[in-house]
Amino acid sequence: MPLRFAVFIAGILCIVAVGIAPAGAVSTKPADAMARYAAAWGKLTTYTCTITSREISGSKVQDRVYAMFFQKPSDTRLNITGGDGKGSAAVWHGGDTVSGHQGGWLSGIKLNLNIHAHLATTIRGTTIADANFGAIYDHLTGLKSTAMTAETEGANTTITVPVADATKDDGVTKEVVILGQDGLPVEYDQYEDIQQVKHVVYSDVVLNVTIPDSTWSI
Repeated sequence: MPLRFAVFIAGILCIVAVGIAPAGAVSTKPADAMARYAAAWGKLTTYTCTITSREISGSKVQDRVYAMFFQKPSDTRLNITGGDGKGSAAVWHGGDTVSGHQGGWLSGIKLNLNIHAHLATTIRGTTIADANFGAIYDHLTGLKSTAMTAETEGANTTITVPVADATKDDGVTKEVVILGQDGLPVEYDQYEDIQQVKHVVYSDVVLNVTIPDSTWSI
């Protein structure tokens, strides 16, 4: 093969290789990322999704899978479809009271509980009011952060929020939310120093869907 042609081919291969190489994360203005999140939330009226979560509190670990139904301004239903408490369900319409039932043979007993009651929260005290995308946005914007950062890679944007005062965030020192292509969370994590104490993944998200009225009854 002539040397000049070989060099030409090598150059083409180099260009192709560079073209198909995965792009690295690109720094994004945190304010722009949060504005995108706010805009996506503003367009939303209802949604359903699957939530897969793990929470750690001391030596305790709680794994759960939820089916979630949400309708603005605050109507929320969570059915525990897997893990700890499977078969339980809860409905919230705003305020301090949540209605629901436990799983198994107790499922026929309807409960009306304070939203912060032991049976109504996770092992880290997460309530049904904390579950929706808007509540997460409000929580993140309400935190005093040392230096919020954002990076975009492909369709996802990762927002990292170092917490200035962990005593005001249940001991959490860092929060991370990953926004998907639609600007809404696909993952939400909390850390105590280097230990991940909350890991939440959102899947099967359907936006602005009609939710039957019967959904809000227990």
